[in-house]
Amino acid sequence: MEWTIGELAERAAAALPPTAQLNGRVRDMPNERLIRWYATIGLLDPPSARRGRVAMYGRRHLLQLIAVKRRQADGRTIAEIQAELAGATDQTLESIARVPEPPAEKAAPRAARPRFWAEPPAAASPTPAATPEPGPAAPKPAAPRPAPSRPAPPGRPALRPAASLPAAPRSPALRPATPPPHEPPHPPPAAIVHGVRLATGVTLLLDGGGRAPSPDDLAEITAASEALLSVLRHHDLAPPEGKKLP
Repeated sequence: MEWTIGELAERAAAALPPTAQLNGRVRDMPNERLIRWYATIGLLDPPSARRGRVAMYGRRHLLQLIAVKRRQADGRTIAEIQAELAGATDQTLESIARVPEPPAEKAAPRAARPRFWAEPPAAASPTPAATPEPGPAAPKPAAPRPAPSRPAPPGRPALRPAASLPAAPRSPALRPATPPPHEPPHPPPAAIVHGVRLATGVTLLLDGGGRAPSPDDLAEITAASEALLSVLRHHDLAPPEGKKLP
C-alpha cells in the first residue's frame, strides 16, 4: 500500500494519542512539513516511489514516523532517537510504534456464471408456412412475326428483311488532330530605359517613360527617396550613408 504525504500524516495522527504536554513543551502532531524535516535529518527513509511529481510513502514510513513520536512522548531528544532508530529493522519499528496490522480486504464472491451449455434447448414452436394467394397469370409476350416480304416491281431486285442483311463494315476510329507546334513569342522591341541614381549602389530605373526626367523631376525624386533609402540601409540592402563601393 502507498500513500501521499498528506495521507501519511493523517494515518499517523489517527494512530497516535491526542497531543500531550511533556517536559514543558507541546509535542506537535505529524504534518507534511514535519515529515519532510524528518526525511531531511534521516529519521524517515526517502519516498518509496513517485507518480509523476507526487512522492509516495509506504508502511515502513508510517512505522518510522509513529516510532519517533512515541520516543518523543517518552522524553527522548532528537539526537537520542536518531541514534536508536538509525538503520532499525521493520520488526524493531513495529515493536516501538505498536501499530495494528491493517485488516485484510476480503474479495467479494463472484456470481456464478450460467452454464448455458448444460440447459436443455427450448422447444421451438413450428411456424406455419405462408400460402401464396393466387393471382392473375402474367400475359406471355407475343412472339415477333417476320416482316412479310413485298413483291419487287418489275425490273428491280426483291428487298430482303433487315435481319438478313449483312452488317456494314465499321469505320476506323478517328484520332485527335495533332495540335500545331507552339511558336515562341516574339521578343519585345528594344527601348531606352532612363535611370536615376538615388545613392551609392541604389539606382531607380524608369521603364516605360516617354521622356527623360527633368531637373525638377530629379529634385522631387531625390526628396521622396529618403524613406526608401532608410529602409534599404536598415535591411542591409544598401551601403551606409557616405560609404563608397569598392
